[in-house]
Amino acid sequence: MSTKHADEISLTQVWDEVYKKKFLIIIISAFFCILSIIIAITLPNLYKAKVLTVASQDEEGGLGALAKNLGGLASIAGINVGKSQGPDKSAIALEVIKSQRFINDFISNHDLVVPLMAAKGSESVTYKLIIDEDIYDVTNQKWLRDPKPPKTNAPTPQEIYEAFLDVMEVNQDPKSGFITISIEFYSPHISAKWVKLLLMDINEEFRNADKGEAQASIDYLKKIINETKNRSMQETFYQLIEEQTKVLMLAESREEYVFKTIAPAVVPEKPSKPKRILIVLAGGIVGGFLSFCWVLFRFFTTKLDT
Repeated sequence: MSTKHADEISLTQVWDEVYKKKFLIIIISAFFCILSIIIAITLPNLYKAKVLTVASQDEEGGLGALAKNLGGLASIAGINVGKSQGPDKSAIALEVIKSQRFINDFISNHDLVVPLMAAKGSESVTYKLIIDEDIYDVTNQKWLRDPKPPKTNAPTPQEIYEAFLDVMEVNQDPKSGFITISIEFYSPHISAKWVKLLLMDINEEFRNADKGEAQASIDYLKKIINETKNRSMQETFYQLIEEQTKVLMLAESREEYVFKTIAPAVVPEKPSKPKRILIVLAGGIVGGFLSFCWVLFRFFTTKLDT
């Protein structure tokens, strides 16, 4: 009974101590709230633009039937006339769009290194990017960074790749198959522009690859036709040429070659980050928790000393 009574007295004393120090707790919590407000105000706005796409359907049709009729002949000739086992073209494209080679080429082709690596915000009305003058000299077009080796004054390809991964997000819904590509950056106009360019470039890359492969197949087939005297074999190769020509026509006519747009990217009107209210609330909670812990710590250390 005495131990229980002592515990009850201790809890009462703790509560009394917290109550006595309530103004200190309020002051510390208010300080953290004010600090979090300052942080929230100084953080630059980020705007997320996204495009909803779906994998374009391969129009196999007669191509697949031809593959069945020809058996292994096309494979022997080195011609791809049907769907092979393994990931489909859209799955490969999803990995390519996240690869360092594609991203570095994308940034280089569209001259995005400076805005990606040196911007620190955008103007409130025009949304013109604000370049950090400690990082890049716009007038002389010179990088002013002084990083530790092996990094150089100019950003390295690895740095550029990692920085772009921070602003890009690619997600696929496993049930519906819908693919969302998004860019979150300081300017809403740039976010929307980069998303559109990404979609255009990945479609263009696969279109050009298939065109090159189909044209190389056609050239090869024409060569072996001239070297083949068997008319039935020649007719077979002509069929293969016809199908590869269809591939060329499809690549030329279909702009959205790999990903078809369901909902195009639009310029976002409201910032996606920072969540200023959450930052302030988190600051207040952290301040209250730390001040409460400090009061308890002082209380128990005083009791132990006495």
